[in-house]
Amino acid sequence: MSAVPPPTEALAELAEVLGDDNVKTLVRTFLRDFPASLRELQSGDRKNRHRVAHSMKSNSRLMGAQALSQRMAGLEARLEGAVGDDVTPQDIAAITLEFEDIARPLRAFVDA
Repeated sequence: MSAVPPPTEALAELAEVLGDDNVKTLVRTFLRDFPASLRELQSGDRKNRHRVAHSMKSNSRLMGAQALSQRMAGLEARLEGAVGDDVTPQDIAAITLEFEDIARPLRAFVDA
């Protein structure tokens, strides 16, 4: 296994507390679950999409993916009320691009 350091400051700080192996487990879970959450964000009722956006925001922040977390926070805010703008194809495309930007270094970190 290669000794690739955590790719973000947030993960480096987390690794100091939890250890590399535990952080790698968190990263693997994020890499596995984020695409499923993205699919879920495109279906179901508005309340569920709001919950999913909140979870994606928090998980992205934990990974140190600040731009992705901020994008998810904006989407979460839009979905908070019963009416208003919903998830658009442009949102999904932008989220996908930002996820892939952070996923590459995360995959290298976990040797995926």
